[in-house]
Amino acid sequence: MRDLKELEDEIRKIRRESEIYIVSPRDVEYYLKCLHLQKEVSKLLDKIEVSFAGAMEALKYLQPFARKRVTVKLRQERSYSEILVVGHSIYTARVWYDEEYNGRKTVSPEEMFDTILKHKDKIVPLLRKSIRSDFLEIVESVKEIWEALKMEISRNGPFRIWWRGDSGIKARYVNKICMRAEGRFYAVYYTLEDGSPNYDYLYELEKFFEVYEVIYDILREAHQRLTEKFKKGEEELKRIKEIVAPYALAKKL
Repeated sequence: MRDLKELEDEIRKIRRESEIYIVSPRDVEYYLKCLHLQKEVSKLLDKIEVSFAGAMEALKYLQPFARKRVTVKLRQERSYSEILVVGHSIYTARVWYDEEYNGRKTVSPEEMFDTILKHKDKIVPLLRKSIRSDFLEIVESVKEIWEALKMEISRNGPFRIWWRGDSGIKARYVNKICMRAEGRFYAVYYTLEDGSPNYDYLYELEKFFEVYEVIYDILREAHQRLTEKFKKGEEELKRIKEIVAPYALAKKL
């Protein structure tokens, strides 16, 4: 009687030589391991998101960022301008036909920090002089946490996945597999042989059974890197709270 290893070796040989749809016990094993590890990765991302929210909340102690609201034109299109607004908050907005901007905008912490990163060089000269140094130090610390939430890990192929269409299940070849923190490392992004991008979800055993070892390798790397990022982020958050402590005290007086 053949043991499991011999059976797996035979299945792999058949796969290499043909396009026969065969799911092996090893595929199912890796599928279950992937589902479990993805949950652990998602828990880490939850913790890092809490750290990011805490850091951005601490940044508010530096408000107002400018004594008087200032706008800077970033881009001119035919019918509107994109402007940078620095005042009590920091954000970008659109102004139609070069009209004066008198509006207000509520932005998420993610949107505000994305604006800060993109336009930091334009923002810093507009800040109150008394907060510039602390603002820059906080931004660099928050950036450590932010990068974890933007993490992306990929593996280059070719890889074979299976596609169910009107004529049944057939093999498709992908050049690259990618997973992202923004997709909670649950969505699997891939590029088909014709260059078109696509994505599906981790649980789709029927589609991904031949690449779960690759996906598991991605998730293992994500777990390791996010664990390190979380520990570093906690250190950065502690430093941010130390920086804003005098501002927090002053607001209470």
